[in-house]
Amino acid sequence: MSDDGDTAPGLPAPSANPDLLGHGWAERLVLDAWNAGRMPHAWLIAGPPGIGKATFAYRIARFVLSGGGAQGAGGLFGAADAPPASLAIDPEGRVARMVAAESHPDLKVLRRQLTDRGTLSAVVRVDEVRSFEASLRLRSSEGGWRVAIVDEADRMNRNAENALLKILEEPPPNSLIILVSNALNAMLPTTRSRCRRLVLKPLADSVVSDLLQRGRPGLGPDDAAVLVRLSEGSIGRALTLADAGGADLYRAVSGLMAALPTDRRGQVPGEAVHVLAGAWSRRPKEGEADAFSAGMELLLWWIDRAVRAAAGAGGLQEIVPGDLEAGRRWVSAIGPEAVFRRRAEVVRLARLEPALNLDRRQVVLDSIHTLALGDGLDRGLAAE
Repeated sequence: MSDDGDTAPGLPAPSANPDLLGHGWAERLVLDAWNAGRMPHAWLIAGPPGIGKATFAYRIARFVLSGGGAQGAGGLFGAADAPPASLAIDPEGRVARMVAAESHPDLKVLRRQLTDRGTLSAVVRVDEVRSFEASLRLRSSEGGWRVAIVDEADRMNRNAENALLKILEEPPPNSLIILVSNALNAMLPTTRSRCRRLVLKPLADSVVSDLLQRGRPGLGPDDAAVLVRLSEGSIGRALTLADAGGADLYRAVSGLMAALPTDRRGQVPGEAVHVLAGAWSRRPKEGEADAFSAGMELLLWWIDRAVRAAAGAGGLQEIVPGDLEAGRRWVSAIGPEAVFRRRAEVVRLARLEPALNLDRRQVVLDSIHTLALGDGLDRGLAAE
């Protein structure tokens, strides 16, 4: 569906996934609205990437398109005598199979499109929203509800979002619009106000662990435990990191950062740095995970956790033994301002790599050197 982490090899696509774990409270709110005959015309499902937002959107769509679990019996409450107690419908039924294939005539999906280069467009454009609006205003093919899913709604440019507002302000009858957003604050307040919001929380570690075992059954228990802690409640993040060897990547990052000098009299552990740079430098083949991208992400994430640990933030737990204490020492030794300056330079280097096709090995070497010694970034601070 999108690259927000809900879709990952080894687990069903959101449109075909019959299971929803960890968001029972949100399902109950949707069911209560349906059973009370007060289904809003638009839901806005928000939260971090990879926690099941798209899966939930399709679960609602299947339920509504089947007439409330009645498999197309029609009417607001379907043909059942008792109100439904779950959004689940028969995964082998006609509606579920058509939604899984995104071939149901009354389901419309708006998402970023592929460019001529085969990459996803950065935004959803206004002409795509207008075409989407026109199709949504057609009569239902099956005489019931029409459902529209707007994937990565926070990726709409302003003109596109303003065009969508017209649909939200004057929705067609018997239509349901479901917006999925990774960044709620990136959307216009007027858009948010036209929808009933469901802000999903990160998944519990036990849920991530269960899904990780399903999606990557070959993982060892130690690696799985590290990935669960790295995931921050996102199964999408856990699976992506698993494919990139994320547990070993984080162990390498943590070990290297713990060994960095805290002043210019110290020595950068050259052999370890060159081993790391060599391991991250290879560009992946199509379909392979990218160790460079995952490694740089984990490096920045280690720094952010170090800052929080040094500030005494609560709720942190060790990912590998000693990583938080090493972070506290590093931040305390060079100071938060130096940390922020050095981190910003690493972010700049990471962003330049794909734009200028930089030598990845050199980017890693420069990044570690910057984190260790500042490379002139801290001179003004030191002179004060």
